[in-house]
Amino acid sequence: MLFIKNLGVSDPYFNLASEEYILETMNESGSIFMLWQNGPSVILGANQNAYAEINLEYAGSHNIKIAKRLSGGGCVYHDLGNINFSFFENIGDAGEDGGKILNFEYFVLPVVSALKNLGLEADLQGRNDLLLCGAKISGNAQRVYKNRAGTKKIMHHGTILFDSDLNRLKEVLNPDKQKIKSGGIKSKHGRVTNIRPHLERDMRSGEFMDYLKTYILREKTHRIYEFDRSDIKNIELTAEKYASPEFIFGSKIKYEFTNKKRFGFGTVELNFDVKDFKMQNIKIYGDFFGEEDIAGLENSLNGIFHNAGAVKTALEDKDIDRYIKGCSQKDLLGMII
Repeated sequence: MLFIKNLGVSDPYFNLASEEYILETMNESGSIFMLWQNGPSVILGANQNAYAEINLEYAGSHNIKIAKRLSGGGCVYHDLGNINFSFFENIGDAGEDGGKILNFEYFVLPVVSALKNLGLEADLQGRNDLLLCGAKISGNAQRVYKNRAGTKKIMHHGTILFDSDLNRLKEVLNPDKQKIKSGGIKSKHGRVTNIRPHLERDMRSGEFMDYLKTYILREKTHRIYEFDRSDIKNIELTAEKYASPEFIFGSKIKYEFTNKKRFGFGTVELNFDVKDFKMQNIKIYGDFFGEEDIAGLENSLNGIFHNAGAVKTALEDKDIDRYIKGCSQKDLLGMII
């Protein structure tokens, strides 16, 4: 087994790019194992819509980054109280997966065994969740990569809630469901718990990571590998993709957005569709007053990317007060995002 020493890197875009780099470029006959942590961030599944899954206003005000991974499944909250594990294995030519594709039990068994060694009765329930005392402590997902020769490689990764901020987790994974009707894959949020309060002997997250590494590698012939300069350069280039709004938000997922709010100057209701991350068919209704035809404001937003930066730029040269008397750019931006 090859253990990737990636400790101390907490940037979600770099870490997700690291996984892609290992999966697609590192040729190892045996399995590869990596432990890693991200700073405060929400990691979306490959087929999810950020607007339908995340309280983006809360994320922005609490400096929580938004990222999207290669694997499917639901979104998860990461911080330095959460520990992530990744396994990579070759699974042969096309059609020969060795029973590992979607075999979550095979890959989580070492983690379950490590937890039970600490006196924690963790169990895999459903398809891809680890539970402790009836509450979720880990979610798991997979990605299969096939090269041009048809050889396949699998990445299995999962989270471990050790000492995460569960209040932040609940707040940021709590979008306003009334605003968005989406065709994306919805996350299922149940009761969650941290491992640390259940330990017989207390330890910090760093100590737990060391324990997990030692336990999983204990009976295996292994080598330790650190990314060299060439690796890091290539990973950083890939990380640019992961950090781009087009990758995080801009998929082919379609959704409808609506928001209605009462201000001192009147009620404003926004309705628009989003396709390929661009706003379309914008309509603004309400009992407000204005000097200009509201269609002028609607037209200026049609075709704009549905993210804070793009909308703010589109509104910079607009005197919102002329369309909606008393309304500021901040008021309107807050309704759109």
